[in-house]
Parts: sequence; structure tokens; C-alpha cells
Amino acid sequence: MRLFVVTCLVALVFGYVGSIPLAGPIAVLMLSRAAQRRFGEALRIGFGAAMAEGIYAGLAFWGFTTFLARQPIVLPLSRAMAAIILSAVGGWFVFWRPGTAKPDTRAHMAGTVLLGFSISALNPTLLLTWSAAVAFLYSKGFGGQPAFVAVPFGVCASAGVALWIACLVRLLERYGGRLPRGAMAALVRIMGLGLVGLGAWSWLQLAGFC
Repeated sequence: MRLFVVTCLVALVFGYVGSIPLAGPIAVLMLSRAAQRRFGEALRIGFGAAMAEGIYAGLAFWGFTTFLARQPIVLPLSRAMAAIILSAVGGWFVFWRPGTAKPDTRAHMAGTVLLGFSISALNPTLLLTWSAAVAFLYSKGFGGQPAFVAVPFGVCASAGVALWIACLVRLLERYGGRLPRGAMAALVRIMGLGLVGLGAWSWLQLAGFC
């Protein structure tokens, strides 16, 4: 039960934290809708993207559990993968700067859950991103769970993304469709430092120091 709870919490946290830096087409669509004060559309686009990301997260977990869990090389590889990706992503977060969304020219009716879902579903790099989250779990000794856990893992990942989307849209409503850039950058950089710390922990484990 403890393994299951930790697995779901990791999915939730990775989904939330990983969605904070505003990059990619989903962020552009959401910010451009919010700039026009169409907050409902921004929310639906984000929720659609969260659903697709949850599917990728579940697939990543299922792939590890089904094909790799019994291989002795998986543990050191997962530690190396977690160390490299967490350090790289954390470093990127630390030096992240908020960009400016370009105006969106899509039709009004396109602001739906389906639009957000389809854009994220066509982004296979999300599978690699969530493979890193699963590798982190395995590297910390939380692997070896049944394949069906991929379903709650994906649901929790989707919930984490959706939770950040809801917070983001609420902030956009409060600040009239624009985010306070300084506060946003500070939040992302703090999250980056946390990821760098996790990456350092993974490097120490890989080197056999803990």
C-alpha cells in the first residue's frame, strides 16, 4: 500500500511541477485565450492537455513495469537516467525566463478540451518526460509494482497537470489575463533548485554514496 501511495504522489507532484514553466503550444493557446479574457476556453484547453499527458504517463509506467522491471540492468540505468534528466531539467528551470505568448489566430470554437487533448497527444516527447518520472521511482526503490498501477499513475499525473492548470487560470483571472512575471520566474526557479537537489541525490546513489 505504501508503494502505491508514493507512486501516486510522485505522479501528482511531477504532473504539477512539470507543468509550471509556460512553454509550448498549449501554453500559447491558454495565455492568448486568457489575454482575451476567455478563461473558460483556456481552462478547457488545459484540461484536455492534462488528459493526454495522463495517458502518456500511464504508458510510460506500463512500459517500465511490463518490459523492463525484471532486468537487472534497470536499476543502475534508472538511477543514471533520473540523475541526468533531473539535473538537466532542474538547471533549465533555475535559468528559466518567462516568455511572451504570440497572438493566437485559431477560430473561437477551437477552444475546447479536444483541442488541448489533440495537441498534447501529438507530442510524443511527453512519453520520454514521464519515462524519467518512472525511472525516478525505480531508482528510489519504488519499482516492481503490478502493471495495472499504470492506470492510477496516469490518473494522478493528469490530476497534477490539471491542478496546475486550474491554479494558472485562477491567477490569470485575478491579474486580468497577465501573470506577474517576476513572481512566476521566482516560482519556477525555486522548483528548479528542488529538482537539482533530487538530481544530486540520484548522482550520489549512482556513485554508491547513499
